[in-house]
Amino acid sequence: MPFPVLARTTRSAGPDPAVAASVPGRAEQAGYFAGNLGNIMLSTTISSFLLIYLTDVIGLAAGAVGVLLLVVRIVDAAVDPLAGYLLDHLPETRKGRFRSYLTGGGVIGAASFAALFLGPAWLPAPLAFAWVLYLLWGVAFPMMDIPLNALLPAITADPRARGRLAGIKGFTYLFGTMLVTAITLPIVDLFPSQRLGWQIYVGGLAVLSACLTALAARGVRERVRPLRADRYTPRELLRIFASGRTVPVLLTAKVATSAATGALLAAMPFYFTYNVGDKSMITVAALVMTVPMIAGSATAPLLGRRTGLKPVYLAALAISAAGVGIVLLAPYDSMAAILGGLAVAGLGLGMALTLNYALLAELTDYAEWAHGHRAEGGLASLASFAAKAGGGLGAGLTAYLLSRSGYVAGAEQTATALDGIRYAQAAAPLALALIGALVFLAYPLTPRLAARVAADLAARRATATTPH
Repeated sequence: MPFPVLARTTRSAGPDPAVAASVPGRAEQAGYFAGNLGNIMLSTTISSFLLIYLTDVIGLAAGAVGVLLLVVRIVDAAVDPLAGYLLDHLPETRKGRFRSYLTGGGVIGAASFAALFLGPAWLPAPLAFAWVLYLLWGVAFPMMDIPLNALLPAITADPRARGRLAGIKGFTYLFGTMLVTAITLPIVDLFPSQRLGWQIYVGGLAVLSACLTALAARGVRERVRPLRADRYTPRELLRIFASGRTVPVLLTAKVATSAATGALLAAMPFYFTYNVGDKSMITVAALVMTVPMIAGSATAPLLGRRTGLKPVYLAALAISAAGVGIVLLAPYDSMAAILGGLAVAGLGLGMALTLNYALLAELTDYAEWAHGHRAEGGLASLASFAAKAGGGLGAGLTAYLLSRSGYVAGAEQTATALDGIRYAQAAAPLALALIGALVFLAYPLTPRLAARVAADLAARRATATTPH
């Protein structure tokens, strides 16, 4: 583990240790909840339903959509480090370093989301426009996602308060994911045609998301200030990313777990429609996963404070793998086993999702301690990068398995096609969760080192002075 590389001068930007350590109240926590809900509603709709929308509603081939989902996600994921760097170097406004940009990003992201669904339905050459609009979404979404992720370590330096915020973020993402999964198809089916239903649904969702994001930007407060007034250079950011194995290990593990979640969500509509034979069970499955997800999201920060984040995160991935393993082995007519497996997987995913953000906040402190610069935007871009690359990998793998197994949209599926759907629903998430756990075994930021980092940074803030 490298020792901290202290800056040549620690020119303070005026950090107040008492302010940094103060905690957000309930109204501020509610605003934080609103912003995360607005964010996850859009990304879940895309990760869970864009594949089936483009194949079964627009009529594109599963193989072509699979290439689109995989290639575009990985390509536009390269935008995220640049977006994070720019966010950390944009002028600070009276609202702080991130909140003003979150408001504008929420509007841009919502508009791009609506265009992604409406464009292929309204325009000729739907596959070509899907490529263009999906790329635009990949550029637009970081404008709302990275400022939101950067807020968590900026709202407070208090470890317990950060744990609560990570719990709120994890709970909100789980609640939003399950809510969208449960209500999307029933709402779409209320209208005379699926095309019309989708158009009304995504338009309303885009407006709601932009409003919730604006509420978050207005309702939260940035308390943690950088110890240095000068900004880091691209070379220094590269050093933060590449020195040691802390960032690469966390990034790789998060990509694997995001891919597991992406495959699970993308395959679920196909699995219950064709394998189980009852599309209405998608809503039931989403609700069954919600309670253990919430329980996992609530308990993970508490367990993390007792034992450290690393062992709890590894346990969460093991639980997730066990749950999807049950689904993989369950007969299609054994709803108790299928729902039980999804509930177990939900518990592990709830724990892992919350811990992802606690780990990111911990990593932000470590980077400032070790390298002298506070890079919330640059490191928050890792979360967006992992979500994009992992989600694209998971959805692309699902589409690939459907195509290779002979899936035909809207038709009675062959036994081989049903196996392909089952592998996408359970085998792929199982393998990806195990890969994530194996990689994370090498994560070097131990509970003892994390405590030392927090204490050292608090001491630096207490003694920092502004040069005259």
